[in-house]
Amino acid sequence: MEHSRGSTMPSAARRSTASAPSPLRPLLRRPGVIALGFAVAGLGLGFKHMATTMRENEAAQKNAGGRYVSVDRSGGGI
Repeated sequence: MEHSRGSTMPSAARRSTASAPSPLRPLLRRPGVIALGFAVAGLGLGFKHMATTMRENEAAQKNAGGRYVSVDRSGGGI
């Protein structure tokens, strides 16, 4: 006799073929942890970007051939 649900497997066997829970499931239950992780990563990338920019600017100033006077050696500005 054919079942109307279309499945011939017993309910226990159908349950055992379900996929395993995702390893990200604990994080998905706490979206604040994900937001905090993105904030920390963004902060770290921001610091890295600023350090790289400062290093590149200092190298460009050194290669300016005496045409650039840095603020700390200029005598204070105005």
